[in-house]
Amino acid sequence: MKGTVLGPGVILSTDEQRYAYLEEDVKSVTANGATVTIRQGDEVDFVVDGQNAKEIYLTKAKSLNINFDNLNFDLKSNDLSTIRTLGLAGSALPILGVIPFLGIVFVIAGFICILLAIFKLSNKVGSLTLKKNYVLYLVATVASSILIFLGMTMGVFAFINAGAGYGNAGGVSMVIGVILGIAGLIGVIYGFFKEFQVYNELSSISGDKFFLYYFIGTVVGVLTAAIIIGYVILLAAFIMQIIAWYRLKEVKAA
Repeated sequence: MKGTVLGPGVILSTDEQRYAYLEEDVKSVTANGATVTIRQGDEVDFVVDGQNAKEIYLTKAKSLNINFDNLNFDLKSNDLSTIRTLGLAGSALPILGVIPFLGIVFVIAGFICILLAIFKLSNKVGSLTLKKNYVLYLVATVASSILIFLGMTMGVFAFINAGAGYGNAGGVSMVIGVILGIAGLIGVIYGFFKEFQVYNELSSISGDKFFLYYFIGTVVGVLTAAIIIGYVILLAAFIMQIIAWYRLKEVKAA
């Protein structure tokens, strides 16, 4: 028999009959072996047992649920399959940042996916620090980038003023530029520290050191970005993060 989930515990069949069901009657599983949670609007196939539905299998998920070969992805869910999918997407998309013009879109989309994955994982394991540290890392990274940019701009302004004979104005601009630059560098260091805390906790929660290796690789890659080897290291780091999210099959409570 085929039908549609009306709500928790109720299925409406194609012949307009209602059947009750229990969660243990759902037999569809994810790639991890976890039981799929069916939701209102999902289409299912089931066996009729009096007024009850048994042996229920999800055939078509509604809205944000996507079912491909037992892979259950629900953007509202905190199950590991969803978290892992978001983590994989967030790890892979920034690699496409090298594409001209469109690259920045992939980078932003990747950060959003990782942010969602970390928030969901934090909620799942009951961590009070994981998502807080990740937000602080993002804020520090953005703020330090802005400060460094402003510092460089003030430095250029000082150089132009000095060349034009406005010594005092150029001197003041240079001082402000240096202060902004130093503040930006402090922000970068703080951001790296918060990122370390995030990926160190991810390693602890998942039991996979590849999360921590990713962080180490990104730091080394950024510091050596002036030469080709830096980009090779960054690519290797992103690959390690992809592997880490792919291998995320179980987690420890915080």
